[in-house]
Amino acid sequence: MSNTPSKAAAAVATPLRRRAALGALGSISALSLLACGGGGGGGGTAATSTSTTSTTLLGGLSLSEGALSPEFTPATTSYTASVANATGAIAFSPTLADSGATVAINGTAVASGVSSGGFALNVGDNSFNIVASKGGVSTSHTVIVKRAPPTLSADASLKALSISTGSLSPAFAAATTSYAVTVANSVTSVTLAPTANGSGASIKVNDATVASGGASGALALNVGNNTLTVTVLAQDGVTSRVYTVTVVRAVATATASGDATLSALALSSGTLSPAFASGTVAYTASVANSVASVTLTPTATSADATITVNGSAVKSGGGSAGLALSVGSNVLSVVVSAQDGTHIITYTVAVTRAAAVSTDASLSALAISSGTLAPTFATATLGYTASVANSVSSVTLKPTSSASATIKVNGVATASGATSAALALSVGSNTLSVVVTAQDGSTTRTYTVIVTRAAATLSSDAALSGLTLSSGTLSPVFSASTTSYTASVINSVATVTLSPVAGNSGATIKVNSATVASGATSASLALNVGSNTLTVAVTAQDGATSKTYTVVVTRAAAVACSVIPEETAGPYPADGSNASSQTYNVLALSGIVRSDIRGTLGSSTQVGGVPLTINITLQNVNNNCAPLAGYAIYLWHCTREGAYSVYTESSVNANYLRGVQPTDANGVATFTTIFPGCYAGRMPHMHFEVYPSVAKATTASNKIKTSQLAFPTDICTAVYAAASGYTASVRNFSSISFATDNVFSDGYSLEMTSLSGSVATGYVANVTVSIAV
Repeated sequence: MSNTPSKAAAAVATPLRRRAALGALGSISALSLLACGGGGGGGGTAATSTSTTSTTLLGGLSLSEGALSPEFTPATTSYTASVANATGAIAFSPTLADSGATVAINGTAVASGVSSGGFALNVGDNSFNIVASKGGVSTSHTVIVKRAPPTLSADASLKALSISTGSLSPAFAAATTSYAVTVANSVTSVTLAPTANGSGASIKVNDATVASGGASGALALNVGNNTLTVTVLAQDGVTSRVYTVTVVRAVATATASGDATLSALALSSGTLSPAFASGTVAYTASVANSVASVTLTPTATSADATITVNGSAVKSGGGSAGLALSVGSNVLSVVVSAQDGTHIITYTVAVTRAAAVSTDASLSALAISSGTLAPTFATATLGYTASVANSVSSVTLKPTSSASATIKVNGVATASGATSAALALSVGSNTLSVVVTAQDGSTTRTYTVIVTRAAATLSSDAALSGLTLSSGTLSPVFSASTTSYTASVINSVATVTLSPVAGNSGATIKVNSATVASGATSASLALNVGSNTLTVAVTAQDGATSKTYTVVVTRAAAVACSVIPEETAGPYPADGSNASSQTYNVLALSGIVRSDIRGTLGSSTQVGGVPLTINITLQNVNNNCAPLAGYAIYLWHCTREGAYSVYTESSVNANYLRGVQPTDANGVATFTTIFPGCYAGRMPHMHFEVYPSVAKATTASNKIKTSQLAFPTDICTAVYAAASGYTASVRNFSSISFATDNVFSDGYSLEMTSLSGSVATGYVANVTVSIAV
């Protein structure tokens, strides 16, 4: 390097050198430039680009509701989407691939990258035409948005029902469909006012249509029983419900000849509901299963009236014959005929006989969450055993019985067929009980399960499941079976800590002979300049098995820091500056502040290449080389094929191998990426810019330093020869050297990275960047 001109001299000579480089590269054909991906780093040779016109004008399209099918691609012109009936309007967000183009939706201009106004939707198909145009060229995409029809209601219930004269008995309830009303003889007609509960339902009263909430026409009443019907048909046209109102109109006079009412009605078992009243004609009652028959004792108001009970004549005040009851509902009728033979009133009593009470207190199934019941479950077998490992600290039981029985597991109610609460297990024998009580409330049966939990077995696991180093990066990446590691740190790192995690919780750990709890951080471990061997000794729970892990940490020697040279950002910075006749700016993208830069924002796809972790330590030469915390570093580089994102795709929507990271308290910013490729005319390199903060890292006008990073030739040779995808780099690398590189030819010692690792496991690069602030 003694013959290499100084940076100051190089700065004066730079225009001449760049012009010479342009002349030298002028002979490289356009085909060669395209084949190497455009070149990202070297001087002005790649600053000249060929502009082409793209017919891909629309780069993206999204909807405010629903999803495009298929997913949007510029080449696909027809899409569909479906939305619910509740969606009455939809908005579109088109993104133009060409900033000079315009876009219109159904003839309405829409700005790129923002949401349009809402477009009204009819039920069914709605067609939208998205046309992007530029300079007489246009592309058209069609979206058919299907709005679902409204859902038809199946509600055929009433919300209210009233009568113009008298009162409904019982009081109206939507679920009750039978009512009775008594009116005076002078009332010759009534009206009913029904209100539907479900929207869209239709109502008929005695087959005449009535509007919901409105009153029916006059309904004529005969003396005695009059049955009025209210039929509700739900909006779906299928579901219906019928409500009946029995209106009893009194006789014209109080003379005995026309009186068909009862003055009393008694039931031999159960209680009438509601309480008997002469004008109420409908009653209910409930009896136990043991009541197989009942009698009715009706008393006529008029001694001259005649009475039948279920068609059999009964004397007024006398009891009927026994009326057999089935399990469930039994409707008994009392027909009273007045002396005049004209007036008749029918009273009904709906008697519900309960089902037989079960005495079944058995289980039909019993399962345990861990272990196996012995013997196999059988309903008649009450005692079981099961064995579980020590690691099983609780079990659950799942008992199944008849629907009418109740179950308690260890005293806690558990539904039939459901899983019990967790039942804690001590080491040794644990008795669990399942008590089943039959429907009759007195018959019980107890099943027992004796669960034996094994004693703890002392583990012989002396492996670590995790190991982290406070500074530097372990090489290779930690694996429980790998016991030897290396790491490198800068000179300013005088101590480190280790955080080991045991594979088994019963193991003990010592770091450099000092005990450290699993998952905890060790005390600070002093580092000498050079190699330092740290040990992590793990002793298994059994006290006999052990394993020792070693970490050899190399602390760099102290060096006087010098300001890293200012270098060109190249033609593809995408930092808002004017490069290659474009002002692309990925720094303005949400999410560009990221450590892993291998993929495009919002995509799970990553570019291929040998994994590389790069640690950039930023320090200040004006403050004794102290680390600069809270600054931001923007890093970008080419793919293994030699291409740069953004400019390759002519859109910031593809932004792989670009990202921003803040520096931590030690001045370190870390990126996860790939080893860069080598394209014609340049040594392998990476570009970076330094910003005073992440908040400032949004445009090139705020940067305080631009430079590049170099890579050792032996590592480059190894990667390109052994790794897939770097075929072109082998040829390009053989034709370039640091001496002929138009950026590094005047010196690169302050830009050289230090690497450790391998092609198989990936590499870790460390570099210290000094600036003056």
